[in-house]
Amino acid sequence: MSSYTKYLILLALLFRLPVAAQPQGQLIDRVVGNVAGHIVLYSELASQLMQEERSGGALPADASCTILEDLLYQRLLKEQGRIDSVVADPQQVDAELERRIGYFEQQIGGREELEKFYGKPIEAIKAEFRDPVSEQLVSRQVQEKITEGVRVTPKEVERFFKDIPKDSLPFINAGVEFSRIVKYARPSEAEDRRTKKALEELRTRITTGKIDFATAAILYSKDEGSAVKGGELPMVPQGVMVSEFDAVAMSLKEGEVSQVFHTDFGYHIMSLIERRGEQYKARHILLKVEVKPEDLSAAKRYVDSVATLVREGSITFAKAATELNDDEDTKGSNGMVIEPNSNSARWAVGDLDQQTFFVIDKLKVGDISSSQAFEAPGGEKGFRVFMLTKRTEPHVMDLVEDYPLVSEAAENETKQRAVDKWVRERLKGTYVRVIPDYAACPFKHPWVAPPVD
Repeated sequence: MSSYTKYLILLALLFRLPVAAQPQGQLIDRVVGNVAGHIVLYSELASQLMQEERSGGALPADASCTILEDLLYQRLLKEQGRIDSVVADPQQVDAELERRIGYFEQQIGGREELEKFYGKPIEAIKAEFRDPVSEQLVSRQVQEKITEGVRVTPKEVERFFKDIPKDSLPFINAGVEFSRIVKYARPSEAEDRRTKKALEELRTRITTGKIDFATAAILYSKDEGSAVKGGELPMVPQGVMVSEFDAVAMSLKEGEVSQVFHTDFGYHIMSLIERRGEQYKARHILLKVEVKPEDLSAAKRYVDSVATLVREGSITFAKAATELNDDEDTKGSNGMVIEPNSNSARWAVGDLDQQTFFVIDKLKVGDISSSQAFEAPGGEKGFRVFMLTKRTEPHVMDLVEDYPLVSEAAENETKQRAVDKWVRERLKGTYVRVIPDYAACPFKHPWVAPPVD
């Protein structure tokens, strides 16, 4: 499989796009659109068109026009972000990258498999996609600003629903709402001290010349992506690695070996290879503080005891999920698990991961599951319990039962009208050029100026 194909597959998963096949033959690229200096390349248009083709079903004749208009709109948002000095928060970029990488890891079987598939350590993958994710977050902020304040009243929701022809009402698949409480297995303090001491002793062997850094990394480092390369990482800018890693790298001289330092991944030592401004290349050795069977047993006992308290009525599930929960994603929602794409509590049954489905499918509403062992995408192990709070059977959309979905659809329609109005206004004072090949496209907005008589 070529590196270009791998790039498309990863890009598709990172941005939740259908996967495209590798284009056949040589592609001669060119500019097909320009919005205030932000260009759209033919290769980008062709790639997205291929992705749509591979997703199944016949494409409409004007599919390339629809995709091109969406790309032009993204460039218009980018220009507005430049005008308004909108920048993506580096922490938000990190979090979004981690979320999308985590999703891909779930699909491919873990971080190690991702690195093998892509042929790069995870840091290099993040560095490659940092700018696209940052631009997407800026565009999202601009669009949210355009639609801020857009709300719909219950009467508007009801009118929206009644305007849908009866024979056009969508079919709603089976869905569930559920909550969870998590306890991660934590290594003991003794194991933590043992790991740190082992790395300090290895550092001494390196600094006294008994073993060189690269050999030590190959033999002992638990970062499998870099260990085979003698611990060497690619040249990265600050912000790609965790903050502790950046801080140590910027404090070292070339060739210097750091003291032992700690991150969420474990204990490290680093040797700086090269620094160029705010970019650096380094080697590192990672020793992870291992979770022992007794630590897993302690986590299981904890979750079991919390579940017992809830079943006995000593504490509500919501309160336990807020106060006795290691799951940062659900602490603030009383344990409710939020579906990330719709940002709602309702999950289509088909969107649940296999392990969660098998547990939830056996529960009745109000039931609490037995404790379940699991491993998070980042490698953390622990136990969790689920509570099923709602189950809906397949049905035609109903205003009462599916009010949150109907309300969301009505609000989205209202937001789309606000966006359409904004685009029309912005295009009046923005330079836009589309090459003649696409001038006859049935665009929704006036991206192509009408001919002058």
